[in-house]
Amino acid sequence: MDIKIMLWYDVEDYITPESDDALDKLIDMMDKRGIVSSLKVVADKARVLRDRGRFDIINKFSGHEICYHTDNHSRHPTMTEYLESYGFADGAEEFMRREEKGLRDVTDITGQFSSSYGQPGASWASQTFPVLRKWGIPTYLDSHDIIDLNGKPFWYGGILNLTCLSATMRMNLNGGENDLDTAKKEFDILCAETETERTLLISIFYHPCEFSCTEFWDGVNFAYGKNRPKSEWKPSELRKPGEMEILIDRLGRFIDYTLSKENAEYITASQSLDYEIKSKSKITCKQIKEFAAGVKNKINFAEIAGNWHAPSELLPLMAKYINKKHLIPNLSYGPEKCCKSCVDGPVKIKDIAMAFEQQYNKVFGYKQLPDLYKLNNGVINPADMFCTLAAAISKGLSENENIDLINGELTTEKYVKNNTDWSGRHSWIIFPDEFKVLNTVRMAKLQTWTLKPAHY
Repeated sequence: MDIKIMLWYDVEDYITPESDDALDKLIDMMDKRGIVSSLKVVADKARVLRDRGRFDIINKFSGHEICYHTDNHSRHPTMTEYLESYGFADGAEEFMRREEKGLRDVTDITGQFSSSYGQPGASWASQTFPVLRKWGIPTYLDSHDIIDLNGKPFWYGGILNLTCLSATMRMNLNGGENDLDTAKKEFDILCAETETERTLLISIFYHPCEFSCTEFWDGVNFAYGKNRPKSEWKPSELRKPGEMEILIDRLGRFIDYTLSKENAEYITASQSLDYEIKSKSKITCKQIKEFAAGVKNKINFAEIAGNWHAPSELLPLMAKYINKKHLIPNLSYGPEKCCKSCVDGPVKIKDIAMAFEQQYNKVFGYKQLPDLYKLNNGVINPADMFCTLAAAISKGLSENENIDLINGELTTEKYVKNNTDWSGRHSWIIFPDEFKVLNTVRMAKLQTWTLKPAHY
């Protein structure tokens, strides 16, 4: 088994100057060991480093992978706060409008294009994904549990998500030297529990400000939905003199221990793409028939010809099978909302397949499933279309025959956490109290049309 370790930092505290020094020393510690990390940089932090003249730090970024971590992180309204009232397509437009300048500034200041993205705190929203694709950002690196595919990497929204990995760990920073021994044991357990896998991805993350301060900068200034005026921003409480250096040295010694394992290597977020197992086998008509026979009324991702396919990639495969076209999967985003089908009697199989190929919405040029497809005798939603086409194929019906509508259930929704109470006292201290995210969770489930495992 190969052990691939992703070490990443949320580089975000643009208020406490001492966090700059922690970042500087952490980079030196990693450079000394030849470790390349993923640095998730907030645009305001990049601007502050530039304005403070910390080009000594900025120049060191060249040895690491830069990732985007939003424009200003925790100032209100945060991303989830302002996107909660939007739909999917218009929410994507709003996210790009608010965030594109920050991405450009991070690129201009660091001299690198961002290769990954991760949300600030718990501020997640599905509308970010088509924007990331448009920006050419292929991976999503974080530790949130909003979507959990059995603790493994997964594809969602057309992006590789390295977010809710069961092999995620941290060495504690507040318990003294015993923290190092505890972290070593936890690392050993992770390696032992998954030694049957070909490649084990381990995620280790920190914030430079944790090494310089005893509290998080944003909790001091933006807690519970309220912005402290900029003129009153307060830096975080600092650690005792010399404590930062002790902690960074201890982390370095933990890294040394991880590298003592056979086949252990540190990689960046984008490098994780290189280790996904992909098949070059062509999809056959026989495989589509076998897949369709197992659908019934449940819609899930499936493995065909050695590769995993999301539900919205399987739907065009079935439509192309009916229309006798080349069997190549194409991803579509999920619909804006769930609507009931309404048809007058049986539907013609060819009409359903043609409706799929001819009717679609777009988000930044990427296809999106419509809420309803128009047929000669009514309208049909994507879930019912999926299961009806599957039934037609499994029964061996010809394209000119009629079939009764089959109601479908998108079972991939079960991988989305149902909790809609993200209030500051229950989720992330930055969120307002009584903060509910019914729309965010609803759209997260609809976008599981794009969900599938990543094979390592």
